[in-house]
Amino acid sequence: MLDWLHQFSDYLSYILESISNNFWLSELFIFLVCIGEAVFIAGLLVPSLPILLLTGGLIAQGALPFWPIYFAAVAGAVIGDAISYGIGHLLKDRIKTVWPFRNYLPLIERGEEYFHKHGAAAIFIGRFITGVKAVIPGIAGMLGMPWGRFTLINIISAFVWAAAHILPGMLLTNWLDSMGLSLELVIIVGAIVLTILVGVIHYWKRIILLFTPFLGEFGRSLEARWRKPKTEPGH
Repeated sequence: MLDWLHQFSDYLSYILESISNNFWLSELFIFLVCIGEAVFIAGLLVPSLPILLLTGGLIAQGALPFWPIYFAAVAGAVIGDAISYGIGHLLKDRIKTVWPFRNYLPLIERGEEYFHKHGAAAIFIGRFITGVKAVIPGIAGMLGMPWGRFTLINIISAFVWAAAHILPGMLLTNWLDSMGLSLELVIIVGAIVLTILVGVIHYWKRIILLFTPFLGEFGRSLEARWRKPKTEPGH
């Protein structure tokens, strides 16, 4: 697996380093990647995570400027989600009968359940979850979420999402370089860090509840407020 990852990271690095000498081409590339990763279903095919982590590495090495690349990523993420919302808003329930969306009905149904469970927060959190992020904006449009509310959350989450993918690449590159470790570890460690971060954001209440027995009266108040009562058999 490491051999494959090494080849993949070398290939991505070659592409990114080749275009890094052309400011506008590198901006356009990151912009299009971030649009593509957010478009309904098509985003499943775009490897934005390793690309942005390695882009962060090139920024750390001085090959690319931070702010222009960061804003290109934000703009692409906002536009990509807006396109997905528009598709869902236009097609509504017919989306389940139209190619290629009809081939991903289990994923769409999972996204619907996630949206019903988390509401507007699904737009923010869902952007960080592989698979779900490719359908949540479209489902928001499909289920009639107001455009203004969606756009506000879309823009805020895009700023956080872009930073959460580029900054770890920058920090990890400096750290790994200082230890003489290989570039593919930026992808591995970065993916692990982001997975843990998403888990903490998504399950923060459950994590805190694990420690309530040690928090005394405050812990008991949290238990009463957050823990769901157990349903007795037959009820």
